[in-house]
Amino acid sequence: METLGFQIPCIILTPPDGQMHIKEVILEIGDILQYYDPAKRIPSWGYGARPIDGPVSHCFNLNGSTYQPEVEGIQGIMSAYISALRNVSLAGPTLFGPLLSTATAIASQSLTSNQQKYFILLIVTDGVVTDFQETIDAIIKASDFPLSIIVVGVGGADFKEMEFLDPNKGGRLESSTGRVASRDVIQFAPMKDVHGTGISIVQSLLAEVPGQFMTYMRTREIQAIS
Repeated sequence: METLGFQIPCIILTPPDGQMHIKEVILEIGDILQYYDPAKRIPSWGYGARPIDGPVSHCFNLNGSTYQPEVEGIQGIMSAYISALRNVSLAGPTLFGPLLSTATAIASQSLTSNQQKYFILLIVTDGVVTDFQETIDAIIKASDFPLSIIVVGVGGADFKEMEFLDPNKGGRLESSTGRVASRDVIQFAPMKDVHGTGISIVQSLLAEVPGQFMTYMRTREIQAIS
């Protein structure tokens, strides 16, 4: 029987067309999540951008560091985000595969090193994903690890095609090799829909995480820390 702590170290941002919305998501969601990580050291990445004198990247450290993606708390994320906007140019297409693979690798490493953590990956996007199958494959792989994924759509894009990400809306996900997810790990919500519900952003976007967490614990026969 294992024992599992609950920590939240992953946030991913893309420069959207509505900066007010990204700040709203990060400040409200992030302010809650950061308290589950005592160290408040949060890996943060950008994607869909071209750093100065470099190729388009679909997963780069938001703070500009080559090796260390962590920033200090929510204010560290916002500072890194604002700085990154001055040092990159936006570039498509919108790819989630590299981001999901990076987060899953971190969750996997926590198992092999017996760190006993559970991770939440928050992706904020202003565009519709284009690497559909790679994204599905990555989600299904992630379902085997201590990870939940929240995707928030901001801005004026039509996110109807993104509903395939959420099995509660788009049906069962199947990988390119015929695998299905071992559990539900992902929730997708357009920000404009969240605003229309009359409930808080935190309540709407975090509603499925406790169930996903408990399902992971049951399948692994893990006992919560009292």
